[in-house]
Parts: sequence; C-alpha cells; structure tokens
Amino acid sequence: MSNVSRRSFLKKASAIAAGAVGAVSVPWTIPGSALGLDGNVAPSERITMGLIGCGSHGLGWNLNLMYQNPVQHVIAVCDVDKNYLENTRKRTDELYSERYGDSYKACNAYTDFRDLVNRKDIDAVCIATPDHWHVLLSVFAMKAGKDVICEKPTLTIEEGRILSDVQKQTARVFQTASENRSIDNFQHLVNVVRNGHIGELRNIKVLFPPGNTSARAPGIQSDEPTARVPAEAPPELNYEMWLGPASIVPYIPARVHYNWRWNFAYSGGVLTDWGSHLINIAQWANDADETSPVEVEGKGQMLDFNEVWNTPAEFRINYRYANGVKMEVWTEVPGVKFEGTKGWIMMRGWRQALRASDDKLLELKFEGEKNFGRPESTVKSDEGWHGGEHVDFTNCVKSRKPCYYTAECGHRNHTVAHIGNISMLLDGAKLQWDPKAEKFVGNHADEANKHFCYSRPQREGWTFGDIDSWLNVG
Repeated sequence: MSNVSRRSFLKKASAIAAGAVGAVSVPWTIPGSALGLDGNVAPSERITMGLIGCGSHGLGWNLNLMYQNPVQHVIAVCDVDKNYLENTRKRTDELYSERYGDSYKACNAYTDFRDLVNRKDIDAVCIATPDHWHVLLSVFAMKAGKDVICEKPTLTIEEGRILSDVQKQTARVFQTASENRSIDNFQHLVNVVRNGHIGELRNIKVLFPPGNTSARAPGIQSDEPTARVPAEAPPELNYEMWLGPASIVPYIPARVHYNWRWNFAYSGGVLTDWGSHLINIAQWANDADETSPVEVEGKGQMLDFNEVWNTPAEFRINYRYANGVKMEVWTEVPGVKFEGTKGWIMMRGWRQALRASDDKLLELKFEGEKNFGRPESTVKSDEGWHGGEHVDFTNCVKSRKPCYYTAECGHRNHTVAHIGNISMLLDGAKLQWDPKAEKFVGNHADEANKHFCYSRPQREGWTFGDIDSWLNVG
C-alpha cells in the first residue's frame, strides 16, 4: 500500500524532525501491544498521521476519532496558536502512551505546517484549520506525497476545482471529512430515495440552524464591545500566519478561532458550514455528486460588510437541477426531507429519528437492492461516537480506492452553497449555472463570475504558486 508499506519500525520511531517542539525521548522496549499482539495494529500496518489545526475540530473531534481507529497513529500536530498546540500535544501523548506503553515515542509539535508535511515518516495528514486554509494545505500535502482527510468546505468555487484537479493529477487518496455518509440513518434516507421507494424524486427541503446570532469564541461573548475592537494579538498566536492567504487586517478577538466562520474572508457562513453536511446528503440522494443545480435564487439577511461577522444569518434559497428536481434551503432547524411521487421521508433535528409518509419506508432492508453506504465504515446513529469518515479514509489509503466523499464530490457540494451565497449577495438575483463549464451564464453572469465567492486572490507568500518552494524533495 504505497508509502504505508513495511518500513523500519526502529527507524520510524527514532526519527525526530528538526525544529519540532516538545519532542521527548523515552525508554525503548517493544510490548505486545506495539507488535499488534493484543488487538492493536502492528507498527508496519499503521498509517502515521499529522494533524494540522488543533482547535475544536482538531483536538475536540478528529484527534479522538483517529485514536479510536487503531489503524491511525498521530505522530505530529501543528497549530499557529501555541496554547492550542500544547494542549493537543499533551492529549496525544496521553492517549498513545497509554496504548503503546514504553514503546511510545512522543508526539512532535510544530508551529509551521511545512515542517510537519515535509516529514518522510508521515503517511497522511488531517487538516482541521479555518476554511481559507483548506485547499492550500491540501494541495501542498498531496504534492508532497501525502494522503489527505480535510475538513470542509472550500473557500471558493475556483479553489474547489483546483483541489479536485490536483487530487486527480497526484492520485492521492482524499476524503472530504463528513461523518454523515457513514451514519446509518443518513444512508437509509439515501437508499430509500435512490432505490425508488418514494417514487420519482421531485422536491428536496434542506433546513439549517441560523448562523452568526449565536457566534462566540470561548471566553468571548457576542455582546462584548472589546471583542470587536482592534487589539494586539496575544503572544501565543502567530496572527500573520493565521491569516495566511487572506488579506492583512487588524487583529480582533472576535475574528479568530471559532468565530472566523461568520466572516467572508475566511468562510461562507452557515450555508457553507451546514451545507457541507446536509446539502451533501441531498446531492447524494439526488445522484448529483458530480454535478450541481442549474438555477439558483436566494434571499438572505444581509449584514454590514464593515462588521466582523458579515455572512447571512438567515436565508431562503431555491435551486433547480437539470433533472427537474427542486431544492429549497432555509434556516430553521437542521433537517432534510425528500418528496417523491409516491411518498416522502425526512429527518428533522440533528441526527434525530427518521419519519416517513409510510412507516414501512423506515423498516426497509434493501435486500436485493443497491446499498449506497459502505458497511465496513458504517456507524449506528445511536452509538456514542461517530467517525466513519476516518475508517473509510484509512481503508482507502490501504486499497488506493476513492473515498466515499471525494474531492470532486466535496467541490460540487460546496459549489451549491457558494452559488447560493452569490445569489444572495447580488440582491437575490436569479442566476443560471452551467455545471459542466462551472460558470454562470445568462443574466448577471459577468458579475457573478467575478464574485469573491467564485474566485479571489491570495496574499503574496501564501499562494498556490508558492507551494513548489515549500516542498522538501531532498
């Protein structure tokens, strides 16, 4: 399996990359657990992981899921905030030292992602940064020969196309990180629709919770005036690197960490955030994973662009696909509903029980029919943890087959959200989209194709053109 073949265990365990923070030598013995003799995975079969981004989705989600998947072994972490970095390094050491005992080699911590990605003993990286870093880091990692599982979404339509094209050119395994395709209830929704049990699909309704109104970073209340006033960045945060490809603007506490999601400079608001989860399921059930709607018209609660949080908090958007299916997206509570000529099936509330026009739809087993899930990475909706995306990812790293949510699928999914934001930002303009050319056509096309949600420049020093200079090919 590519670069996860048998490498020297001793060599890999003793390698310490130059510039690592917090690398500590430990006594060297090899217990049965390290050799895979007690249910763990032998060293030669583990996929060595680097984690970039140690915030809530890095430390609080992905690290735990990688640990619970014994095929993965996190050996390095990276963040521009030294406090986040140290917390994640400590937690990584706690988890793996307990599993591997005296054989465990301490996790390395980096403040510069290039040092982590260029390590020869890392097979794959998990990227859990703010959105404006997703594609740049993924492209760099794939060009460096790493497989990638990256949080969603993309920042622009153009970046999504770059991501998908580079993945195909490099033939690296890429997973757009979303656990929903591994959860049994979402798979049941898709299987009911794709196997024709509600007849011909006519309408899709996708609901999101409102955005911005509840935005607040840890320790920052949304009504605190000082959170929105320019200040000096704290010493533990490399703010210039946090901005990366985004423009230089004064540091504001409410701009960084969790609340970056509500600023168009770094993300696309609730539409791209929740759209990565629920438009994802709509695309899958509509057999539209490698295409997008052909028409969009949206209205939203538009905010002042001088504000720190300027993405629409509430909206209603109508889409139409080339196959005639109509999709309505609005803010209320999380949910998704599929309406066909013979019935409907839905989920209202985040990961709640399914409901349907006929209870028999909820009991289907799809015997002799197509199962669009992957049993080997499926998790039960009532289990205490999810994370089938990491199981699916590591299965594909070994098999070299595409993941269940590829770069192309993610790009097309995120395009749906981006064209919705563009329509809202153009005062609710009704826009025509050509999924094949990936361009707007017809009325307002010139303006829409120049929109910052379609394409935008990157700051000098942090561009796609800089990537080759970051590669350590020696």
